[in-house]
Amino acid sequence: MTLIGSATGRCLLFAAVLTLWSAMPAHAQQAPTQAPAMLPSAAVERETGEDLPLWRRTLYKTLTYQAAANAADVLVFDLLVGASAATTTGFFVVNAATAAAAYYGFEYAWQNLGPTLDETTEQTIVEKTILYRFIGVGRNFTLGYLYGGGAVTAGAFAGLNIVYDTSIFLTNEYVWDILRPERTP
Repeated sequence: MTLIGSATGRCLLFAAVLTLWSAMPAHAQQAPTQAPAMLPSAAVERETGEDLPLWRRTLYKTLTYQAAANAADVLVFDLLVGASAATTTGFFVVNAATAAAAYYGFEYAWQNLGPTLDETTEQTIVEKTILYRFIGVGRNFTLGYLYGGGAVTAGAFAGLNIVYDTSIFLTNEYVWDILRPERTP
């Protein structure tokens, strides 16, 4: 039990460090630069209405969401499975990598293809959350099955994940898309 607790503790510490690190760039804003007048269409990103380039804003959103979501995932996984420190650490690494890749890809596509930030409402955030949950449930069931050892554990992990991860996702979206911490007056 001590090994599991210490592995979970290290994972939570890592998540806290990621959270603090992701908040640092907000304090060191640079003056906005002018974009070139003509760029090839493949390189043009949708205007976010903020000082941050789209890729950087998406990266920061990914870091803030994943720090909280991965910490919660490790705690729930540890409670459900009670695995060894090596299994919990392996789960954390794979979960963090796959979750960050899935979220970043989804968020970047949404920012380019979905409504603009000025068109974002609570309704569009709910629609976005529901769409992302399909990705999250499939990924979490797979990880629960691979690391938890069976369909029952995988189903329990994915089911619990729907509850807590949806609230984390909604909070992250609301802060970034409604409150917009980087928005200039």
